[in-house]
Amino acid sequence: MLFFELDSPPGRVSFDGAAGFGPLPAASVWAAEALGFTPDPLQIKLLDLEALRIALCTSRQLGKTQIAATKALHIALTRPKSLILIFCPVGRQAGELLGRIREFTQMLGIRNRTDGNNPRSLVLPNGSRFVALSDVPATARSYASVTVIIVDEAAFVDDAIFQAISPMLAVSNGAMWVLSTPDGQTGRFHDICTKPTPAWSVWFAPATECPRISPEFLALEREFLGEALYRQEYECAFIASKTQFLDRELIAAATVPPPVRGKPLPSATEFFVGVDVGKRIDHSAIVVLALNWFEGQQNPVDMGRELHPRINLLHAESLPLGSAYFDLPARLKTILSRCQEAHAPYTPKVTLAMDATGEGTLIELMRASKALDKVYFHPVTITGGLSKSDLKDSYTGIPRPDLLTRLRSAFERNLIHLPLDAPGFGDFEHELVHFRSDGRQPEHDDLVFASALAMWFLVQSRKEVLLPKR
Repeated sequence: MLFFELDSPPGRVSFDGAAGFGPLPAASVWAAEALGFTPDPLQIKLLDLEALRIALCTSRQLGKTQIAATKALHIALTRPKSLILIFCPVGRQAGELLGRIREFTQMLGIRNRTDGNNPRSLVLPNGSRFVALSDVPATARSYASVTVIIVDEAAFVDDAIFQAISPMLAVSNGAMWVLSTPDGQTGRFHDICTKPTPAWSVWFAPATECPRISPEFLALEREFLGEALYRQEYECAFIASKTQFLDRELIAAATVPPPVRGKPLPSATEFFVGVDVGKRIDHSAIVVLALNWFEGQQNPVDMGRELHPRINLLHAESLPLGSAYFDLPARLKTILSRCQEAHAPYTPKVTLAMDATGEGTLIELMRASKALDKVYFHPVTITGGLSKSDLKDSYTGIPRPDLLTRLRSAFERNLIHLPLDAPGFGDFEHELVHFRSDGRQPEHDDLVFASALAMWFLVQSRKEVLLPKR
């Protein structure tokens, strides 16, 4: 039996090459005794926390790497042959956490080596092993019976990594720790932290809870970074990223918008329909918006009455992949009939906009369909230009930024109401949350573009909707 004695302030810790270190005190006590640093109150709680799923949303410079390295090494020393995987957006960053663990083993006088297969790995004499990997799902699938998975900078990793790594914990009943500062309002880390479930122990660690960060420094950072970025970096706030089309607060506000003062005018209601025609891997999507008006107070000067708009989502639907184009007119007629029946006895005017670039046959089918003979139909080509253009065959060319700007403006002005019971609300909300303005979509965006088409023609025909309020 191989046996070492290691000097570590303030006492001694013994290592048995077959059985590992043991018995060791609690991780927070061991950190002070063996590694020479005194954890602050929050670090003590996290180091000694016994939970299978731990999420730590933290400020910059709070010491999350120190916490994770200490806790992981404590487990590896007390549980021989443990396998601990570290994931990060890039392998180099994952190697930084591994490097901290290696520093600790050197402080303890423990000889370590790589596993012979991974350059970013560390094997202890008791058989416990650390492997640091980038967040590429394919790199993760060959591991099994994992003791602990650490996802560092979890807000920045590919969401697909979570699907790839969680099955590794099935047999071992292992633990998963996700650690990060916030980054935007989408992604698995955001959902774990903001939609807590009993499965996860979620902790928030803003800079104000760290005794090593002074109030004077934070005041300087707030002035230097600006309010939004400061809140993200130091207050654990999930702020909409620059590429995020709409922040979640705007979308949530649309489900319970402020009431419109005035008398409703149902006879003035109009329907605007957007259709995004899918290709082989995309769904065709249909969105129906209703423009409603409310009559406000009388103007004592001209005796006229102010009109206040409200745009309601009536229907959102993604058609199954492979749906036949020739079924589209009949499906539209069914949807519009239901919307009109709910609005009886009035029959609103219907404007239909369809993005069907390269779909000349479908456009002719739509134009010839008697099912839509009372609908104002506009075929659309989405362009990269700067302004609207009239194209051949009565197509309208609409720049992509202009299309999306009108939709966003309607949300920003609290003009849109998304009823929770509207058909397709859940799918539409999901797409809005994940839609990116740079075009790099992690999810389908068909419903977003269908709604943007409807909104563009709504504003085009009723420009007063987006006029500034006096």
